Amino acid sequence: MTLFTAETPFESAAIFTFGLQFSGFIVAYALQTEKFYDILGSGNFLLLGIWSFFASSSPYAAVSAAATVLFVISRLWLLLFLGWRAHERKGDSRFDGVKDKAGMFFFYWMMQALWVYCITLPIIYINTIFTLEDDVSSTLTVYQVVFLVLFGVCIFTEIVGDVQKTLWVRRGREGGFCTVGLWKYSRHPNYFGEIFQWWSAFFLILPILFEKPSVYGWACILSPLFTCFILLYAGGTGLTNAEGSGLKRYYENATLADDYKSYRENTSILIPMVGYGSIPNGIKRVLLFEWDRYEYKPQTSPTSKEGKKEN
Repeated sequence: MTLFTAETPFESAAIFTFGLQFSGFIVAYALQTEKFYDILGSGNFLLLGIWSFFASSSPYAAVSAAATVLFVISRLWLLLFLGWRAHERKGDSRFDGVKDKAGMFFFYWMMQALWVYCITLPIIYINTIFTLEDDVSSTLTVYQVVFLVLFGVCIFTEIVGDVQKTLWVRRGREGGFCTVGLWKYSRHPNYFGEIFQWWSAFFLILPILFEKPSVYGWACILSPLFTCFILLYAGGTGLTNAEGSGLKRYYENATLADDYKSYRENTSILIPMVGYGSIPNGIKRVLLFEWDRYEYKPQTSPTSKEGKKEN
């Protein structure tokens, strides 16, 4: 088996990605720094996307070219944004008490490798699935146009959301919580953009999966599923970090509590929309990600419980 060719794209991508992130771990642990963690992850995305496109031995399909351009825009923004954020913050609190522990630090780097690999699967697939024998179309179908547009809209939403939140922070966090631009219609428009761009990418390749099925092809669903896991379920990041106990800074602030409660009741947690306040809670729970795990539940101290029992 020859590696780093279009004939073994998924194996090549895995070896390159895990090798690169392992090398990053070695250097980062030796220097006791996390400063290039996000940058190396974002750069890994770009290398895989560009490599998989130019490594193909077949005539370039229009859908492959369009998807790759959108992918590069998405991950280039991630590289620029995370690089700027790391510079501004002069560190990353996620790694406090972690980077001096080899095993845990290694786990963080390998999780980043898994994240990069899984997210990129649809792009690797669409760039390398066609062969010289295939009748590769130079035009896009209506179906492909629809999901490429959705892919692009979600990328745009994430970028705009990030920029609007950053500018709001720089202006002094007016109002206590962000309600500017897209944040008026979604409490987390950037997460919406990140999650649904990978669902768009997966549905973009779905007809090809039925036409040319393979284990690696169907494994592409890991791209949106892994993104959902990270941003909807994983602790310390995404909605689990921003909602739930993370809302303490609003609900236990007398000047913000009432305003934030109103904002929360009338603003979608994820999907930007108007009229959210009039939607029944049951529909919000089932279809719109307003799950119980994201509710703020003040912790009651043991002394408070004892006092209530005595009364």
